[in-house]
Amino acid sequence: MNNDDDIRNRLMLNAALLHAIAEEGNFSRAAQAVGLEQSAVSHRIKSLETALGIRLFERTTRRILPTEAGRIVSDAARRCQEIWSSALMHIADVKTSRTLRLSVSSSVAMKWVVPALQRAQAAGLDLVVDVEDRLVDLHAGEAKAAVRYGPGPYPGFHAEALLPAYLVPVARPGLLQGDLTPDAGAVGPPLLADRSALTDGTGYTWEEYFKGRNWPHAPAKTVNTFARADLAIQAAIGGMGIALGRTLLIENDIEAGFLEVVGKPVPAKSKYWLVTTAATADTEGYRDLRDWIASEATTARRQHEQLFSRT
Repeated sequence: MNNDDDIRNRLMLNAALLHAIAEEGNFSRAAQAVGLEQSAVSHRIKSLETALGIRLFERTTRRILPTEAGRIVSDAARRCQEIWSSALMHIADVKTSRTLRLSVSSSVAMKWVVPALQRAQAAGLDLVVDVEDRLVDLHAGEAKAAVRYGPGPYPGFHAEALLPAYLVPVARPGLLQGDLTPDAGAVGPPLLADRSALTDGTGYTWEEYFKGRNWPHAPAKTVNTFARADLAIQAAIGGMGIALGRTLLIENDIEAGFLEVVGKPVPAKSKYWLVTTAATADTEGYRDLRDWIASEATTARRQHEQLFSRT
């Protein structure tokens, strides 16, 4: 083993200790935090400093302060501890067969999954919801499954189509006299949209909606964009304009009277998928999740059909 390997191993073995010293600013309290004698702590730090050839901590009568090198290794130790904490959390999930960490986007979480969590508990699911707008690494165990909106079919993963989607213009009741027209971009209330959909390939855009209506031109007026779909919809509820809604994100607000449909629904090119790894797809816990979420999707489909049958 070369010297770099030896130093790396020493740092990994002492990550908890380095983190404790940086947090406590005191060898005695750090020793208590990691379950060592104070003399052992002093010996380990001295050994590390000798191996590195540089001081890691300045010792004063009142406090232990990290040097520049000490701050570097202490920060690395903190990140190491966070990684291990996350790993242990995921291991705990694996131990419990019915515990599943489900990744969903913030919009789908707020408008669909969170309102349904009580029903998940009633179905006996131990469901942990991770709200992530980025695509989590399922193979790395960041989550066991994910609900994603996109064209699919996600090669390399086990993906099941949950629900087709429609693009639907919505606004606060009474904001618009009549339905949306092809010249809505030039006159009338502003159009509201999800900014991320302009680049994520889902087709969740006003341009796609206008194309689906066979209207020749996209809106001439600048569309007011928001970081998330649910924020654009919430802005519509507040009377700021006409939001481009989509299936799962608007049905509850329409039923509650917060929104009304102001244009014909257009089939979207994307749909909702339940995505996982091939290994997870064979587990009992995943099958329970799939059955529950498929039931919720069926309910959502019926709700959508009832709301839009007159449109």
